[in-house]
Amino acid sequence: MQKAKAAPKFERVHCNMCGQKTKHRLLKVATDRGREEQESAGEVSWETTNEMLECCGCANVVLRRTDWFSEDPDLKVRYFPPAASRTPPRWDYKLPTSLQLLLDEVYRSLDADNVRLPMMGARALIDMVATEKVGDVGSFGQKLKKLENDGFVSPKNREVLEAALDVGSAAAHRGHAVSASQANDVMDIVENLLQAVYVFSDVARKLKQTTPPRKKR
Repeated sequence: MQKAKAAPKFERVHCNMCGQKTKHRLLKVATDRGREEQESAGEVSWETTNEMLECCGCANVVLRRTDWFSEDPDLKVRYFPPAASRTPPRWDYKLPTSLQLLLDEVYRSLDADNVRLPMMGARALIDMVATEKVGDVGSFGQKLKKLENDGFVSPKNREVLEAALDVGSAAAHRGHAVSASQANDVMDIVENLLQAVYVFSDVARKLKQTTPPRKKR
């Protein structure tokens, strides 16, 4: 069984800042290895290699850890931070702090290849928005109906939000695991709600202030 080969000085790996695979420079390598006798398996050995890589485009640094174990045929390779599966919206700083923090947790959970926990978090985000804007008026369905009645969402958007809530409920109560594509669909719906409620109203106000009025004939 072969151990991990020494990394070349340059190679292409994913860069979270650039959002794609880019050329990286190997800055540092640190290796730890050992062996011991075990009654059941005899002599076993292991090796852990940590490599620091720098993006040649933006200079962002990532750490790669490769674990080799003599009794396991597969190398375990992990990156810190992990490759971002989805880029957070550039307007998330406009959200209330509690929503910012939860949205960040959802994204970090997606980056760790989780699917159930992010969907539970997405459901919580929708619930928090509804409770803040219309109060704790009852069930999820009643809150969404109140959001519609108060003009925060359209009837069609309410149906879309109900679908996203159902995914979160299925993940929480029935262990339902969606595909990566479906998880992105749910996050699209959640981001659309957050942007409509907390961002677009301010954008519309500023546009009205800077748009010259139509001249009277």
